[in-house]
Amino acid sequence: MELFEIIILIVGGFFCGILNTLAGFGSVISLAIYMDVLNIPGHIANATNRVNILASSNIAAATFYKNGKLKLKGDALFIVATLIGAIVGAVIASYVNDAQFRTAFKYLLIPILILLIANPKKFMNVLENEKPASPWIMLPMLFIIGIYAGFIQAGFGVLFLMILVMLGRYNLVRSNALKIAIVAIYSFFVVGWFWWKGMINWQPGLIMAIGQSISGYLTAKYLSKYENANKFAYWFLIILLILVIVKNFELYEYLGI
Repeated sequence: MELFEIIILIVGGFFCGILNTLAGFGSVISLAIYMDVLNIPGHIANATNRVNILASSNIAAATFYKNGKLKLKGDALFIVATLIGAIVGAVIASYVNDAQFRTAFKYLLIPILILLIANPKKFMNVLENEKPASPWIMLPMLFIIGIYAGFIQAGFGVLFLMILVMLGRYNLVRSNALKIAIVAIYSFFVVGWFWWKGMINWQPGLIMAIGQSISGYLTAKYLSKYENANKFAYWFLIILLILVIVKNFELYEYLGI
């Protein structure tokens, strides 16, 4: 592996860790680096991406727990429903080839961008006078987004927060910490599955995990306390998604670039 590739992996992983801990969508960066810079086939890139996610999410979850922001009491059913969904999604992803994954990734970027522009956190306010939605509604929804997480991961965080805050009446801080913990838990199973299927490219995955783990720790301990950090992550994500969409759909050809 060339030196510039190692540098790109570490720097890219660093930004991934910041985004995943603050808002999510960091996988847009890591998948783009794996597929477009290192030319790793899409389905292998998707599997490899789980290595850096596993590392950074566990470090961030441990940091949240140490700082008293993570409490899992009463959340077992939510964790199990999402976990089962993630395993199902990973199994589906293991039967997708390079071209199919690249197509899925390309078109999923559009609703992700729309969701970000809508900025769901603006209306993620807990209504104290309203009761949480029934578990019979919450659990199937968490199972479904778990399938999405196991299949591609990118965007899972915001979908999870919407369900927990808007339906479960959790506050945003508790929801975000629980999100990180759930990603940490199901990533063990997802990585294990992709490993068993022989789909993980360990070298780039472990190198990116270094940068992503460092920033996951620093963000959970320091940056997550500052509102401006979330605003920076939000606008950075929108710009990044637009650039990736322009590249993947080759829209630059229409701009004469």
